[in-house]
Amino acid sequence: MRLNQAARTLGEMRINQMGQIARRLIGARFLTIDDFLPPVSPEQGARLAALARGASGEINAPILVLGVMPRSGTNFVRDLAAMHPEVAADPGRFYEFPLLHAADDAAAFGRAFLRYFPRNAEVLEEYDQLAMLAGAWLRTLQAQAPGKHILLKCPHVHNLTLAQYIFPDAKLILCLRDGRDVVDSTLNTFSRYSLTRKTFRQLADEWRLGTEAITSFAEGGVNENDNTMVARYEDIVADPQHFVTEMLAHTELTPETYPWDQVDHLPVRGSSRSSASNEARWQPQAKPSDFNPVKRWAAWSDAQKTRFDKLAGRALELAGYER
Repeated sequence: MRLNQAARTLGEMRINQMGQIARRLIGARFLTIDDFLPPVSPEQGARLAALARGASGEINAPILVLGVMPRSGTNFVRDLAAMHPEVAADPGRFYEFPLLHAADDAAAFGRAFLRYFPRNAEVLEEYDQLAMLAGAWLRTLQAQAPGKHILLKCPHVHNLTLAQYIFPDAKLILCLRDGRDVVDSTLNTFSRYSLTRKTFRQLADEWRLGTEAITSFAEGGVNENDNTMVARYEDIVADPQHFVTEMLAHTELTPETYPWDQVDHLPVRGSSRSSASNEARWQPQAKPSDFNPVKRWAAWSDAQKTRFDKLAGRALELAGYER
């Protein structure tokens, strides 16, 4: 199994990615803020949005849930939104939709396309094909759920700057979670023997960068816009009814038809404390009476708490968490 995984990883590598992958494998820092907030000029953004809209045609505003990184609560947010009768979750059986996460590969495809006939550069710019793909894909998925708002999710915010342009009419929900609980959950969920397992330092670093990206879209942030809302997992867990109220207002869904009586009885999916393994972990399970996914990091040693604070303490403050 691990040999097959290694073979796939090597087969997917591009020359420009080799340095990043090598740093990841040796436990070093391998991400920068540009991986989360690539620069997009207003002119380029307008062009991408026009291409995406041209490819999508008339569709209902999609709902896109993105998480600061895996283990940040996107399943919970997805499940809350999916209960609305006007929402069609996971169309096409896309239980995750990592198109933004794969944007760098889309850019590489664009360069390969131009290599065969360089004069196409006169009419194609970076990410043009990604925008057209995004629009056409949404149109196809909308056709499977006529009259509804399709709901897609991905637990990553890589290339987040592009989201508002390649999904120009989507309602984005960005999920934050205390980075210490994210790291704790990740280390308790994924196999320590996986070749793609990240170190404590790498996880803290990724959370810091993702948090800096998300908070730039929050109220008062440089990327604030009407189509994007930011929510903290801890706040949702503490008062899911209040979150649903804000979510429905953001997505312009009718509150009168929402099944409010079901909000407090949602099952748990993907808990790091689940005794189930592999696929079974992600199936709905009854919520234990003592279920509390908040501040599990409090059981960390002082050394672990200090280490995380040195790596990402500023981002904790930025997102409103105690240090």
